[in-house]
Amino acid sequence: MYVDGSKLWPKEITDKLTKQIVHGRENYVFKDRPKTLDELFRRTVDKYPDKVALIFEDQELTYREWDRKVNNVASALIYDYGVKKGDRVGVLFKNCLESAISMFAVIRAGAIVVLLNNKLKSAELQYQLENSGTTLLITEDESYVPNIAPIRDKIPCKHYVVAGEPVPGTIPFSALVDKEAKEDLFGKVPMDEEDIAWIIYTSGTTGNPKGSMSSHINGIHSAMVYTYSYEITPEDRGIIAVPLFHVTGLFAQLMALIYAGGSSVIMPKMDAGEMLRLIAEKHCTHTLSVPTVYIMMMNHPDAKKYDLSHFRIGAFGGAAISPETIRQIMEWIPGIKLHNTYGLTEVSSPGTLTPDSSVNTATIGFPSLVSEMRSVDPETGEECPPNVEGELWIKSPNVTPGYWQMPEATAEAITDGWLHTGDIVTIDEQGYVYIKDRLKDMINRGGEKIFSVEVEDVLYTNPKILEVAVVGVPDPKYGEVTKAVVVPKEGVTLTEQEVKDWVMQRMAKFKTPTYVEFVKELPRNANGKVMKKELRYVPGEAKPN
Repeated sequence: MYVDGSKLWPKEITDKLTKQIVHGRENYVFKDRPKTLDELFRRTVDKYPDKVALIFEDQELTYREWDRKVNNVASALIYDYGVKKGDRVGVLFKNCLESAISMFAVIRAGAIVVLLNNKLKSAELQYQLENSGTTLLITEDESYVPNIAPIRDKIPCKHYVVAGEPVPGTIPFSALVDKEAKEDLFGKVPMDEEDIAWIIYTSGTTGNPKGSMSSHINGIHSAMVYTYSYEITPEDRGIIAVPLFHVTGLFAQLMALIYAGGSSVIMPKMDAGEMLRLIAEKHCTHTLSVPTVYIMMMNHPDAKKYDLSHFRIGAFGGAAISPETIRQIMEWIPGIKLHNTYGLTEVSSPGTLTPDSSVNTATIGFPSLVSEMRSVDPETGEECPPNVEGELWIKSPNVTPGYWQMPEATAEAITDGWLHTGDIVTIDEQGYVYIKDRLKDMINRGGEKIFSVEVEDVLYTNPKILEVAVVGVPDPKYGEVTKAVVVPKEGVTLTEQEVKDWVMQRMAKFKTPTYVEFVKELPRNANGKVMKKELRYVPGEAKPN
């Protein structure tokens, strides 16, 4: 089944589209668009210079102030630390103003932002910094001291810029942001819209993470798609409770709000009570998060304490949401528009979006404004008829040019401009897409994506483990959590806590199995393949048929 997103959305929006070759592939693109991410940013700075752009805790930045700080840091990167076009600069922060400043400073300098997850441990960060060839790292003391300092002699970084408490042997962030730039650097470094702007690592099916590249045109179209689809205006204030190092926080929220000229209220971390307070006090109008966040807010003791009448858009993705939950949310905030959204790092977030909550909640919506989609038989490569299960392929100007330094993985993932998502779907006659299963064993824990193989690879290094299979199992809070099914070696003693500690010491905490089950052997089919479907149950509950 083939479906063209440009034929499904309102004509007043799709009239803004034309076809153009992007990264060697013909795609729908917006006719009137910024040519670089820095131009997208500067357009809004010029239009709304004194408008509050960023709100974080007790700090506010107008677009003019944000731009000045971006320019100061970009100037220091170029003139003081020798950053050149195409260099990779790491940005490792929890949500904060320094992160938003640093990302756009790197882009203005013509370099590539390597976005790093602040929850990763030293070994995980080391791989990503080595693979990307990052030469300068901008981070915070809370990430540097425990995770970067131990590997400093093993990674290619020449300079370390650290915000927060002073750290010996590093450059204070204030030395960059407070030093007035030599000149306005906007437009001074030649850039093309197909230049790479970001490298964002996603877990790899072979154990090693893959650096998904995102170009200027990828990010620009992501921002524009979300702005038009959600009807975001300069009057909107979005609340960002998800990490800015994820495509959801970066592209679906921050970039879209910049393009629209709106304001971003940034939370350092998700807290349901604090999110309710900020929505009410800062007059936030929308957000995009996993369903868990809405459930946590709705069930919070203060849920009915605050006036949320101005909160008009609730977008969600990353996990299914029940019709009953939809009903409860709409009863809680009358008049709210709810949008299901499906996206991947490889498409800079937007793949599909539902027009509103009036549609069947089982669907992830239509292809986005600029997306074309196919359901393809993974065995034959033939296009599937309507309502027949097949792998979802996406063609869009949002599709990544490929994986950093991984040409084979790129060739495997993209065929003639079509990205193979690894998700099994059906597409009906109206163009609605329904997720049915996954080709890849990816676990989605409240928006944090975990590939089972990466956890399995770590567990196989434990000398007490003979075999292991890692799967996702249902969870009322996170949607899915990780379960490790372990076959211990004969004659050894192995505890559940030992298994959890083995992972926790070597990987990000969120990848640690919530459940550990010990078995004598793993279920296999006639070909010897582990039948993971039979393992996807919570220990103590009924097994799947």
